[in-house]
Amino acid sequence: MMKISGLLLLCCSFCLLLAAGCNMPQKVTVPPTPTQEELPEDTPVPTETPTPLPVREKVVFIPAEDVPGVTGSISRALEQICPAYDCETVMNEDSIPEDADFVIFAKAPTAVSSLTQRFASTRFIVVDDLNAVYDGVWTIQYDEAFLPFLAGAAAASNAYDWRSAGLIPNDSSMWGSHAEEAFVNGAHYICGNCRPSLSPYVDFPLVISLPGDSSPDAWNSQFDEAQRSFIYTAFLSDEAVSEALLQKLVTLNVRMLGVSAPPSGLEGNWLATVNFDWADTILQVISRSLSGETQGSQPLVLSVTPGALSEEFSEGKTMVLRRAYDLLLSGFLSPYSAEKEYTE
Repeated sequence: MMKISGLLLLCCSFCLLLAAGCNMPQKVTVPPTPTQEELPEDTPVPTETPTPLPVREKVVFIPAEDVPGVTGSISRALEQICPAYDCETVMNEDSIPEDADFVIFAKAPTAVSSLTQRFASTRFIVVDDLNAVYDGVWTIQYDEAFLPFLAGAAAASNAYDWRSAGLIPNDSSMWGSHAEEAFVNGAHYICGNCRPSLSPYVDFPLVISLPGDSSPDAWNSQFDEAQRSFIYTAFLSDEAVSEALLQKLVTLNVRMLGVSAPPSGLEGNWLATVNFDWADTILQVISRSLSGETQGSQPLVLSVTPGALSEEFSEGKTMVLRRAYDLLLSGFLSPYSAEKEYTE
């Protein structure tokens, strides 16, 4: 009897051990992740494709000594745009590189047609007052009297009782030999005979004309003479500008315009900056050519930037200047005449 009980106890213990073993957690074996070195040799490895750099058009400039104003304007324009282009200056037509995309002439060459045949894929940009007539030739319309004419119109349109004046060099290639005449005609385009309603009765505008290298004292002295007629608005060339003159005009509460923005701290009486944007003009020609146009005429871009007194230089006055410029370009208005407009 004792032997049977012991045997039963042994059997029960063995069964309990079997049951416990079935419920024990099993160890899970995770297969190793293959590293890049363990990948099969034919497995493609992703790489980064480099972006090709854009092709830079080659722009070549040929200056001209007998038109220093245009040459200087184009040179300054190229300084602005050439970071985006491959620019080069050569002295004559024989030095034009074969890979030139654009060639800019400060003065129109005498045989541009032969150049278009020699450089069939090159676009030529010439500065002239005529339209392009050859395939591959672009003309930038330019007349040296346009700027002083528009300067006179801008000054008169903002002058109380028409009391305006222009301080213009008489020997500047940029302002031209007819600068004084064109400035007066521009003012007369706005106000007719420009006679004031209050004394002193002086024919406006007044023009202070001196050599471009005159001293600040010389410009100041001449303005003092003109101020006896109570100037309200003055247009300043770069040659006339000095800190002493600007300080004087601020003190006298004279409204000012010019071809360049005033120095910092002296812009309080500044109406507007009026000039031509040569850089934007050249960029427009290049853009039109790259879009598929093979020839054409591009007027200089007129830039009118209101200053601190922008509420006095209204958008309507800017539109008047742009209207006058359109008439000059179309030939219905002449900077050498006081006529309002020409008619066919």
